[in-house]
Amino acid sequence: MSLQQTNSIEKLLDDATELAISASRPSGRGNKPEVDKSTVENLLSYLQLRKNINELLAYIIRQMGRGEIDKETGSLLLSKLRGKDYETAVTFLGYFKWIYEALTSRELQDKRAQLNNVKEFKKLVEILSR
Repeated sequence: MSLQQTNSIEKLLDDATELAISASRPSGRGNKPEVDKSTVENLLSYLQLRKNINELLAYIIRQMGRGEIDKETGSLLLSKLRGKDYETAVTFLGYFKWIYEALTSRELQDKRAQLNNVKEFKKLVEILSR
């Protein structure tokens, strides 16, 4: 694997980490996350079905308007996906889904407060490995 590929994967993991932390924040509706698990899964499914980034961006905007995706997370999604090719976007959303699922698991709830300002995958791993 080349250095450029490694850096590209690290950037995708960093972006997915920042996005997952935003989406998994408690929403103020009890302990429910800001973005529901099914909404996260639907993003990846929608892209795999339609295979078009611009259609996915329109879908994200729709979900923001319906309150399914909060403004902060929606803005992050739009900025992180804009300009990406299909394969990169699928990889990115896959990483996002994995990290989101981990962050919303009961097993990691005790670490949640330590994660609020994390924007890098390495930092996430560091905190979760303690």
